[in-house]
Amino acid sequence: MDSSEFSYLDIEFIFLGDKPEAAEVVRTALADRRLLGFVGGSVEREHATEVAAQIATVSPARDAVLYRVDARGKLREGSRVTKLVHELKNSTQADYVLLDGEEIDGPTPDEDVLGDYGSTTELVHGRRLKGSELVAAAGLEENVLTLWNHGTGLMAMSAEPVFTATIARSNRPFLSLTRHGNTLSALVTGVGSRRSYFPKSVRYFVDLERTVIIEPEAGSPAADRLAELDASLLGWETEDDQTLGEFISDESKLQEALALVKAPGSLKNLKRFVALLGFDVRSVDYLTGKPLPENIRVVATGGPVKTIKAALAEHEREASGLAKLLYRGSWGPKALITSSLAVLGSGALAHLALAKCPKLSSVPKPLRNLLMIAWYADGLYYLGKGLLGAVKARGK
Repeated sequence: MDSSEFSYLDIEFIFLGDKPEAAEVVRTALADRRLLGFVGGSVEREHATEVAAQIATVSPARDAVLYRVDARGKLREGSRVTKLVHELKNSTQADYVLLDGEEIDGPTPDEDVLGDYGSTTELVHGRRLKGSELVAAAGLEENVLTLWNHGTGLMAMSAEPVFTATIARSNRPFLSLTRHGNTLSALVTGVGSRRSYFPKSVRYFVDLERTVIIEPEAGSPAADRLAELDASLLGWETEDDQTLGEFISDESKLQEALALVKAPGSLKNLKRFVALLGFDVRSVDYLTGKPLPENIRVVATGGPVKTIKAALAEHEREASGLAKLLYRGSWGPKALITSSLAVLGSGALAHLALAKCPKLSSVPKPLRNLLMIAWYADGLYYLGKGLLGAVKARGK
């Protein structure tokens, strides 16, 4: 059988109601028929339980012939898919069986029948990541972000998905981890070109509960074809090798990462992939249930006013050096007076430089006046606030 004929089918089994044993029921039914492929873990929905399977076929046809594995691991031609799917629907007692997304015996169930999927957990992590960027990326819908710094950069978990495409180049690269039920995904977004809106990225995906229908004998034709199917499902292309090389400069680490993305997925391999790309593997632990550290802070967003206020609060937290002088509203009287005198003094020097320095003479006079008015106004406002605070404190 020529490998060029290799193809596979997606078959989805849907059981109405809660059926925690659904994945094992499906795997057993497929194994009884000696089929070649994989079964994913059960996916819980509001009113249903779903199980997806990928099964190798002899050739890509409308009514394809499925591979059957004999006791020695050799490949044989099995039943045609239409006949077999009807048998599987009866043996598993699934309410619906979707073949490449379409129900075989009538209309495909709509979302109202099946209900919503369970919640998705997301964690974003990066050495240069900023809370203000994440708050802005959370959008104007109601959201809650839990942020903490682990010494290897900021980590943040959000109640709702964050639109990471808006995060600035200066905050990249960053890692975005998502978990939906038994599936985990790691997406690493690079700095990218200023000319490109969509930066380059690499992804690692793993279903923690995926199982092999039948484990063929090592080195057998069935084992080889199963590995080919697995590589096809990973969706890793030749150009992805080059992209990964742009993320990892060390040749030995690059080769290890390339081996990981082309091997069967596992939680251990996911952690190693994250580490090879320079991120803290504890991010994966937090996503999978490890208690969060004590130094967390919770930021709520929702609507323009609330979101902008939260973003400005994060800007103030991140400010350093002279930038701190822009956020002095919560300072004590003594600190306000001292900082305001420094602002007024530096303003006087800037005023003199603008007036005397030939290199700055090209700055339009109206712009210079506006700059100095804002500079002096800032210093005088906070000086007055500091003096008033000092008087009130002395009067108590």
